Amino acid sequence: MGGVPDELWRQILEMGIQNSKLNYKDLCCISISCRRLHRLSSEDSLWLLLLSSDFSSPNQLNPNLNNATSASAKSTYKIKFDREKARKVAAHRRAVLRKESEVLEFERKIREIESALRQETEKMRDTAAELSNLHKAR
Repeated sequence: MGGVPDELWRQILEMGIQNSKLNYKDLCCISISCRRLHRLSSEDSLWLLLLSSDFSSPNQLNPNLNNATSASAKSTYKIKFDREKARKVAAHRRAVLRKESEVLEFERKIREIESALRQETEKMRDTAAELSNLHKAR
């Protein structure tokens, strides 16, 4: 590995990201393998590629996140990733709440049907008793 120049490693990492072979997890795993790859995988150019492939183009980023002085590309990626994760969790929560609401509505309808069934059963018993009394009276 020592004989391969940094520029070649940088190109390998860039190609991996561009071809969707490397994601943020892979880049983080690569960064813990050695100091050299840690330094290379922390470069903003790689994280900007990940930003554009995973979220949107860098030009569409939040303006206050796009300033080089305010945040590095890696921290911007982390912010975007956390927001996207929170959005997905919230969407899942809304879907679960909708299903729970549907279940509660069906339970309410079942209770109404059971109540109507009890009332009809009671009417049937009363009618049967009345019919029996009419047969006796006849």
